[in-house]
Amino acid sequence: MVENNKIEERFVSYLAGESEVNDEKGFPATDEFRELEKTWDLAGIAYSYHNSDSDIAWTKLNESLSTDAKIVPLKRFNLLRYAAIFVVLIALGSITFLLTDRPAKIIEKLTALAAPEMKTVQTVANPSEFTTVVLPDGTTVKMNASSTLQFPAQFADGSRKVKLSGEAYFEVVHDSANPFIVELSNMEVEDLGTSFMISAYPGNARVKVNVTSGSVRLHEKNQNGEALLIAGWSGKFRSETGKIEVANSLDPNYLSWITREVSFHHTPLSAVFDELENVYHVRITFTDPGIGDLPYTANFEKFDLGEIVKIIAKTHHLTAQKEGDGFVFSRK
Repeated sequence: MVENNKIEERFVSYLAGESEVNDEKGFPATDEFRELEKTWDLAGIAYSYHNSDSDIAWTKLNESLSTDAKIVPLKRFNLLRYAAIFVVLIALGSITFLLTDRPAKIIEKLTALAAPEMKTVQTVANPSEFTTVVLPDGTTVKMNASSTLQFPAQFADGSRKVKLSGEAYFEVVHDSANPFIVELSNMEVEDLGTSFMISAYPGNARVKVNVTSGSVRLHEKNQNGEALLIAGWSGKFRSETGKIEVANSLDPNYLSWITREVSFHHTPLSAVFDELENVYHVRITFTDPGIGDLPYTANFEKFDLGEIVKIIAKTHHLTAQKEGDGFVFSRK
């Protein structure tokens, strides 16, 4: 054993340049010497058997060897373990700093990454005909003038939510496992059936919902009010009162902008003009406030707006003057 240590010591001394190969005993060209010389070259450092930096030598040697060839002594293993723990602590500290220093920005970025791609369809103020949109699930949406619909390119499992500003008629592909929800500025409409109409133009104090088939649930965001509407029923939400009003009948003209059929029964002319504006996308005004209170009864099916205006004027002995794209009513 002593002799072996001396030979190893002479090998290392020679490789470190501390002795010559042709000393008094020389070195036999043994496999042991060749392996030691190869290992020394891989380590690439100056080494002294008696006075060495073993940690540096070990690190460089260990890095140069393949993973399969590494043999880590217990002491070196402990050092590597402590180093790994140190790296993990630094990483955790960095994450903690980022979360506490810039939480809003990080949350914003994570939200952006998680948020689905959104599509937007916006109709013009005076369309020649209504716009039809087919959603990713097959639901059909007919949109009236000056309306905006936002929806994801692909619905996620568990929810189908769209945003509406304006007026639209929904024919929903029913899926009880994935509720269909229309989000408005101040309330939500959840589909529990198949078809319904929503009118929710910005600036309008009333949101109107008419259910053709199935049922829907209205949910008011601020007051937490709810109402269930079944087929043949209608509901109105008044922002000034914050309440939902339910009627067991449909508004007579809720689909007039699609069918071009309007019906009035003792309806004040102010409401008649509002309906005609919504159907034909024009502006109708009157010079005398009393004109708006006059009752009117009539049914029109696919009539030209000009003909309707003439009939109304003749019925109440009024004059109707075309002004721009609209009309102005006044007394004779």
